[in-house]
Parts: sequence; structure tokens; C-alpha cells
Amino acid sequence: MRVVSFKVEEELLRMLEDYARRRGMPKSEVIRRALRRYLEQSDLNPVATGRIRVYA
Repeated sequence: MRVVSFKVEEELLRMLEDYARRRGMPKSEVIRRALRRYLEQSDLNPVATGRIRVYA
């Protein structure tokens, strides 16, 4: 895994810390899950837009 750093507003950081603490998760795991969900639901994602179909 690689390290990524970014800037975030104080209020958003507090929300992240609270969320992670309540769930007993590292902040980085919360961010990974949120980013994955955001990208999977993005209008640029070919699966989400129906341009590619996934069959299980």
C-alpha cells in the first residue's frame, strides 16, 4: 500500500475522527472505504453507468 496525503478542513477532520472512533476503525480505512464507494458510484465508472456489465 502507498501513502497519500491531502489537506482537509478542521470540521471534516473532526467528523472523520469521530466516525472512526465510534466504529473502532483507523481513519485511513474509513477514507479508503468512502473513496472506493464514491468512485464505484461515480458517473465516470463504466460499471455504474451501465457501459460495462458485470455478471457474477
